[in-house]
Amino acid sequence: MVKKLLASSVAIALISSISTVSAATTEIECSTDSVFAEYSCNQCFDGGEKSTGSFIGLLTDIWSNNSANDKIMYKEQQEMPEMVNLNTSKVEWSQTPDSKDFWEYTPEFEALFSTEQDGYVLKAGQSVTWLKSKLSYAFKLDRNDAVKGENIGLLVYPVLSHTLLDNGELGMSNTPHNECVLFKSAAGQSPVVETPKTLPQTGPAEFFLLMILAMILGFGIVRFKNS
Repeated sequence: MVKKLLASSVAIALISSISTVSAATTEIECSTDSVFAEYSCNQCFDGGEKSTGSFIGLLTDIWSNNSANDKIMYKEQQEMPEMVNLNTSKVEWSQTPDSKDFWEYTPEFEALFSTEQDGYVLKAGQSVTWLKSKLSYAFKLDRNDAVKGENIGLLVYPVLSHTLLDNGELGMSNTPHNECVLFKSAAGQSPVVETPKTLPQTGPAEFFLLMILAMILGFGIVRFKNS
């Protein structure tokens, strides 16, 4: 790793190093939902509506360098994407077949390794599909009791890269670029409304009948004793 680090290039790194999520998603404005701000999302995507039993797989992420300088990425600094459950009382997510080794680096990304820089260097103006989910691996919506249209999941891709400056120094960024894919409920569930229980009728008529029944029973008991 380059020894000379400059914190002054944090803003440049965030703006010019961009990644793109791919998996039948549509990029949207992050202002469309408050959950994006809650999870510090820099790029936001609509993942559509999902119902119980839905699988989300064949996921990829594109790292783009839109700056005038080369970018560098270190594997040891990366956090793998995660699905955030946005409705834990009504929704359950899992990773199938399991969460271990769910993600893998692409051969195109591996080819970017620089022994001189001891990291993965992306030239200015270039892009690469750097991360993907393994074949037959997917997120699964195991349970969804949420009302249609409610937020149920947020897939967050954190990407951390740095700028290689013209003087050979490294503009270090400590803040990841978060790409977020929002999923909503397609279950169409309606809020459960409990039916009021019918209580026994205790009006005047019912009271009169109960009184007559009590008198008859009392008369029968007295008669039985007398006999």
